[in-house]
Amino acid sequence: TGGDVTVAVVDSGIDPSNPDLGENLWVNPGEIAGNGLDDDANGFVDDVHGADTVGHDGDPADGLGHGTAVASLIGARGDNGLGITGVAWRVRLMPVKVLHDRGWGTTVTLITGLRYALANGARVINLSVNGTEPSQALEEAIRQAEARGALVVTSAGNDRQDRDQIASYPASIDSPALLTVTSTTRSGALGSESSYGAGTVDIAAPGDGVITGDLNGGFRTQSGTSFAAAYVSGAAALLAAAHPSASGTQLRNALAAAARRGGRVDQWIAGGRLDVSAAL
Repeated sequence: TGGDVTVAVVDSGIDPSNPDLGENLWVNPGEIAGNGLDDDANGFVDDVHGADTVGHDGDPADGLGHGTAVASLIGARGDNGLGITGVAWRVRLMPVKVLHDRGWGTTVTLITGLRYALANGARVINLSVNGTEPSQALEEAIRQAEARGALVVTSAGNDRQDRDQIASYPASIDSPALLTVTSTTRSGALGSESSYGAGTVDIAAPGDGVITGDLNGGFRTQSGTSFAAAYVSGAAALLAAAHPSASGTQLRNALAAAARRGGRVDQWIAGGRLDVSAAL
């Protein structure tokens, strides 16, 4: 069910008041809550549950809702008679806020967030964000994740473009520790707005009309590759819990190799559809 695996949600933060997520929030062992000090000397004061790289503080509360939705699919608390159930019921969710409450972010906030997640032991990093500008620094941060044995899961994008022809970042970065995800409908077809790429997009997962957590403890139905990526990150957390010594590259290879082929999405991507049981 996820155990002690830490999954960083590098996004718009997580709503800490959401009762289906609060129990699964990561706790920074080097920080003392509420003392106004940077106890672990990492540049963020009171970052007990994560960090905000936009405001550069220790409060990664979500005012947009996107990060909360992604986190709920990865690791909403299971078997608690409340809300929904994430793929990994007992995972440790690390909110790293790299998007402002109005939805914007920069390459700098993203890279800072990625480095924060790595420095604090994230085994899986969900990056449900996309941008058009290439960045050598972002590529170097992905290489750092690779070297530390972490898996980075990212969304393919929702602009219905061929990622083999029109790049998006970090989706188009070539790394054995990065897994790019597109979304499928209930029938297994490519989502109507989902980007694709026979050489770039590695795997598909549900992302059309899925129920997610929302701000203030609510729920809503949403669509997009962001949410497909969340399902894959949850699956990666289960694999990481079952195989504590596996590297990010090994987790990636297991998920890709076990993906179901022969469906309607195969012609659009390099791999098949997520099969968590087969990967385990």
